[in-house]
Amino acid sequence: MLRLIAALAAITASALGMASHAGAQTTLKFAHIFPASHYLWEQAGKVFTEAVTARTNGRVKFEVYPAGQLGKDYLALLKSGIADIAIIVPSYAADKFPLTSVAELPGLYGSSCEGTSKFWNVVKDGAQLNDAEYKNQGLHVLFASVLPPYQVMTSSKRVERLEDLSGLKLRANGVAMDKTIRALGSVSVRIPAPEFFEALSRGTVDGGFYPYSGLASYRLEKVLRNSVTGVQLGAGSVVFAMSDRVWTTLPADIKNAMNGAATSTQANLCKWQDDEEKEVQAKLSAEGGHQVVVLGPQEAARWQDRVNTVTTDWGKEMDGVGKNGTALLKSFRDARGDGS
Repeated sequence: MLRLIAALAAITASALGMASHAGAQTTLKFAHIFPASHYLWEQAGKVFTEAVTARTNGRVKFEVYPAGQLGKDYLALLKSGIADIAIIVPSYAADKFPLTSVAELPGLYGSSCEGTSKFWNVVKDGAQLNDAEYKNQGLHVLFASVLPPYQVMTSSKRVERLEDLSGLKLRANGVAMDKTIRALGSVSVRIPAPEFFEALSRGTVDGGFYPYSGLASYRLEKVLRNSVTGVQLGAGSVVFAMSDRVWTTLPADIKNAMNGAATSTQANLCKWQDDEEKEVQAKLSAEGGHQVVVLGPQEAARWQDRVNTVTTDWGKEMDGVGKNGTALLKSFRDARGDGS
């Protein structure tokens, strides 16, 4: 009888504990480098946090720290516990995420949604890139995005042929982009997006690789007056990740809510980016202040031939330092680009 009473008491205590945990409120600190008005927050981070709060009936809330308020080393912020969730720009920490530059390579996708789908196939939990660069650094990847394929944009010089790129100083962001710019005959200059406007204004660079959808966030449409489209030059990627240490403490229903919010946010973000890319390009062209050059088939093929070597060479270089780049590149290429 005493054992039965003790067992019933234990069951009751456990049930009460579970109920208390289920009703407890969790506040997560979310840090990122972008301005509070940047589309990667407005169309992704904000959408995700609001969806999680709604799906958990207010049990999960967020404190948001934009524009590098907590610091700019987001991997360190997550590892130290200063932040729980962060937007990681892998190309800003290429030494920590060398294989992630697979998403920057030219010639692999023609839209944000296609690139994001391929990237997610290798970076999601349990996938090849996740195991190589994220899990072992204590990160749980929530969702990710590949930006729309970049265009060559310049402040004053109009580029119409491959030869026009010779010697131009172009802003790059990442190892793969460096190589692509050099393959086209230009000079690569590493500049983070928040510093691009000032670099253009001072003449530090003549232009750079950039998407139309990202121009407004840093007022770049005021200084980038020319662009070239018609060739796949690769793009940047962002990863929305949280501390795996924090992730493992969350109850299953909150994890499910966060996974559901992440899936829908990832899909909505890539669609928004692709739609915005077309709309901004059309608007700039119609207003007349921005000249868009569309490469013809023969000229585009000349550009593509130059940059195709960047992709294969990247795989071999990663292999050479024991990173299995060729295998990852194959997985990225073979992945379906439709979200499957």
